[in-house]
Amino acid sequence: MVSAAACTQPAPTPGPGPDPTPQPKIFKIGGIASLQAGFGRSMQTAADLAVAEINAAGGVAGYTFSTEWLDTEGSASTGRTVAQRLITGGANVILGCHASTVVLAIEDLMREHQILEIAMGSMPGLADLDNPWVVRVRENDALTAAIITEAIVETAGLTKIGVIHMSEQYGVGGMEAMTAALQGKGITPVVQSHNPNDADYSAQLLAFRAAGIEAMVIFSGAQDNGVILKQARQLIPDVEIFQSSVGATKPVLDVAGPAAVGAYAVVTYTPDNPDENVQKFVSAYKAKYGNEPPDFFAPLAYDAVYMMAKALEDAGTHESVAFRDAFRAITDFAGSTGLSYTVQENGDTVRELLLIKLLEGGKAEVVGRISLD
Repeated sequence: MVSAAACTQPAPTPGPGPDPTPQPKIFKIGGIASLQAGFGRSMQTAADLAVAEINAAGGVAGYTFSTEWLDTEGSASTGRTVAQRLITGGANVILGCHASTVVLAIEDLMREHQILEIAMGSMPGLADLDNPWVVRVRENDALTAAIITEAIVETAGLTKIGVIHMSEQYGVGGMEAMTAALQGKGITPVVQSHNPNDADYSAQLLAFRAAGIEAMVIFSGAQDNGVILKQARQLIPDVEIFQSSVGATKPVLDVAGPAAVGAYAVVTYTPDNPDENVQKFVSAYKAKYGNEPPDFFAPLAYDAVYMMAKALEDAGTHESVAFRDAFRAITDFAGSTGLSYTVQENGDTVRELLLIKLLEGGKAEVVGRISLD
């Protein structure tokens, strides 16, 4: 008879225990922009710079940052498709888009999936979405219009105003905001429109001359804006020119050449601002990429990532509601633009802008820092 004891097998050798090393936690930023255009590339390079700096400093609250960028190809429908891909791919936040049409096309996805979108479109209507999952780290065109109005009417004392705008969402929205701001001062502007990428603006400019305008405001795309500046210097040389932030970008300056000199723009950022935070950012960007930040979208994206880092640190978790609430609680955050950000109830964060005068050689002079608060 074989005993039970004789059948007993040796106890198996215990295997290795669980790895005590904590697994890294990843906070993933999903970036959407028109990456074949300058604005999208500015956003991507500056955001990636901020991520590299944050990770080099040890991350935030135990998290390492990562990014994935997808191209909207300048289309609202493509923007929606790539946003869905990023959401299903595990993005914790969406950064972008710089086009308001894309922001409008995806805002319902943010609400449905409870993911915060940090938008960079300037259309005034974005502030009326009543969507707690959308905030904006860029100026609202209504703020731009109000500050241009202050500069023209209150500072320069001019009352005969013309507004020229592109006949698409950005241009129409800017024109409507500008008209409302001027009407608030008892002034009805002369308004002229144009199609995107027109070549001749003489009819609109001659209409301004016939109306005797003293100042012209431009809300157009970069190519159009540059050509309008050149033709305005020929047809209405004595008229003061004011522009949105687009008017101070390199594409406009390249087209306009010397015609840009003396024009004004209302902006969040210029690399010629002597502010310490601005110069620190410009130096860091140049050290990484070998050139100055190409436009205002670079510091805005950079600041947006650092605001994410603050929200993540304050929340202590990437859980979507906690992260969103921490982001929306940010106040007086000093940015690389030289301005500060405070998240308002409607999701806007910018309440002050710089009035700059364009100089020779693509340089700019900060004339004033203007707030309506």
